[in-house]
Amino acid sequence: MSIEYLSEARHSDFIDFCRKCRNEVDDSYLYEEDLKIFQSDQDNPTYIVLDDQSKIIAGVSLIQDSYFKKGKKGRWRIFHSIEPNLNIYKLMLESIKPHITEINDVYLFIQEDNFIVRDIFHSMQFTIERYAYFLTREAIDIAQPNLPKDYSFKTFEFNKDEVDYLYVRNTGFATLKGSETPLTVEDVKNMENKEDYLEGGISLLYHQEKPVGVVRSSREFYNNEFVLNIGTLALIPEYQGKGLGRQLLRKALEFGNSIGLPKTVLSANAENERAVNLYTKEGFKKEESVVCYNYKVQP
Repeated sequence: MSIEYLSEARHSDFIDFCRKCRNEVDDSYLYEEDLKIFQSDQDNPTYIVLDDQSKIIAGVSLIQDSYFKKGKKGRWRIFHSIEPNLNIYKLMLESIKPHITEINDVYLFIQEDNFIVRDIFHSMQFTIERYAYFLTREAIDIAQPNLPKDYSFKTFEFNKDEVDYLYVRNTGFATLKGSETPLTVEDVKNMENKEDYLEGGISLLYHQEKPVGVVRSSREFYNNEFVLNIGTLALIPEYQGKGLGRQLLRKALEFGNSIGLPKTVLSANAENERAVNLYTKEGFKKEESVVCYNYKVQP
């Protein structure tokens, strides 16, 4: 067994490894659109572990781009061994540590019932940061959104509505674990260029002229079919608890139905009981429970 920094010669082998393993790991950054543009570099240092036949049996890749550095918190693209061996995980961690810059913590999600890897993480001083649920909704009847007086929806327009989007998203998520780091105008503009982008999939909610809510939907391939993924649903704090989150959710479901994507998926922080209860009442069912593990780089 040996470990080496990912070279261009082994690039396609690593991509194949990620494809084969993504059903076993958190695949948030292993979609085809991510793998297509992936390069091992300073922002994405990557190591592979090889067996005696030079076959990849484990891999670790860190994301520490400008967004993550801004929040001082990196993300594992993949941190996985085909054989759940403590020594392999330790080897990967020690190899990539020297490449970590400008971040204090690194995190990833694993299945709650993956007790073997969880024990490995605990022995390596990884700590539990939070739990999250992956929820799905089948193609069932959709209740139409019904806004109070003086409220209205507006379909987001690029090069026009970025400031309103950022105000709501960054204010609404300022204390939400995992999403505290604010987005920038450039981050929002880049959404239009992603393969999962759906035209008309972002709706803003206004109270008179004031932006107070946002919901963003994209396209995801799940269980061998395309579904709607509700990735962002936010309200500024003073407008929470008024039933407006339900209207944003129904707006997204209505949109998905209108474009032929009636099945829907989303992730929810398990600690946000209000949101989880809302999704359940609107027809979502819990498919998976995952644990977010955090590794502290700096003491």
